[in-house]
Amino acid sequence: MACCPKDALGKLGTGGYVDKGKVEKVDNLELYVVGTGPKCVIWNYDIFGFDSGRTRQTADLFAEAGYLVIIPDFYRGTWRDPTAADVVQFIKDETNWDKLKKDLENIVLPFAKSKGASSLGALGTCWGSYMVVRECAYAQFKAGVSWHPSHPPLIGLLGEDEKAMLGSITCPQLFMPAGADAESCKAGGLGEQVLGGKLKITEFSEMQHGWTVRGDMTDQAVARDVTKAIQETLDFFALHL
Repeated sequence: MACCPKDALGKLGTGGYVDKGKVEKVDNLELYVVGTGPKCVIWNYDIFGFDSGRTRQTADLFAEAGYLVIIPDFYRGTWRDPTAADVVQFIKDETNWDKLKKDLENIVLPFAKSKGASSLGALGTCWGSYMVVRECAYAQFKAGVSWHPSHPPLIGLLGEDEKAMLGSITCPQLFMPAGADAESCKAGGLGEQVLGGKLKITEFSEMQHGWTVRGDMTDQAVARDVTKAIQETLDFFALHL
C-alpha cells in the first residue's frame, strides 16, 4: 500500500449518520461546512474521501465544541481503496501540490475568511496529514494535528523531501500515530528531530491505522482511544487557536 500500513482499516460506511453541516460549492470545489466562529479547523480527509466513515460526524463534534469546520473535497468526488491496483497513480495525481496549492490559496482560505475565520488550525487523517504539513507552512495556521499520519510514505512516493517540508512548518504540531505508522512520526523520529519543542506526539500503539474515523466503536479499546484522540485534539486547539 502506498499510503497506509498493511494492517490499516478499510472503508467504513457512514452508518446512516445525518450530517449537521451542509455542502457548499466554490468554482468546482465542494466544501462541507459546519459550525461558526472565528476559530476554524480545515479538515483534511483520508484516502476514502469526502463522505466516508465518521469523518463528517467527527467534524460535527468539533463544531459543537465551538469551531467552524471546513472539509474541502480535494479529490472532487473520487476516492481509492489503498489496496487498489491503481492506488499509486491515484495518489500521485491527487497529491499534486501545484493543484492543491491553488485550491488552498484561491478557494479554501478565502472561503474560510468569508465565513468569519481569523485563526486557523489544520487536522488531517491518513492522506490528510500531507495537507497538514503543507498548510502549516502558512502563517494563517496556528496549529496542526495529524491522526494516524501518512505523510512520510506519501512524501517518499512523490519524491519530495520530508525533512525540508517539516522544516517549513511554522506552528505547533500534534502527531497521533497508530502502532504500525511510520517511525518518523513517533518519539525520536524525524518529526521530533526537525520540529523539536513544536511537536507533541501521542502514540496509540494498540490501534490500527485509521481507527479514529474507521475503527469499530463497539470495541471498548477503540472507543476509548477515539475519545482520547478527540479530547487531546480539542485541548491542543484550545491552547493554540
